[in-house]
Amino acid sequence: MIKNKTLLVNVEHDITVGNNDSIEATLIHQIVAHTEDTGYTRFDNVEVEVEFIDVVDVKFLGRKIEGGYHEYKKFKGQMLDLGINVDELIDNAGVGIVTTEEIDEVKQMFFRALK
Repeated sequence: MIKNKTLLVNVEHDITVGNNDSIEATLIHQIVAHTEDTGYTRFDNVEVEVEFIDVVDVKFLGRKIEGGYHEYKKFKGQMLDLGINVDELIDNAGVGIVTTEEIDEVKQMFFRALK
């Protein structure tokens, strides 16, 4: 018997941060829509959580940071040596980036899937 239902949707947003927008990246967030099976489910009973998942396609001054996690970590260390906290810049850019419209769209997708 199915007791819970969950829908996971990844959304991507391109950002530019830093002095003169020198750092470009794509942020990936996961929107999690869920509800417990309590009989009839209404749209407003669908609960949604947004979680930061990853940062990909990082570029500095137009040059792609290749090599995956290790090169990205090295890049962040080099930038920190220069007084630029990449993690902080990216975290700040990600605040509120997932829109209410995107959340409502995922809720609609979840609600339609229940029918």
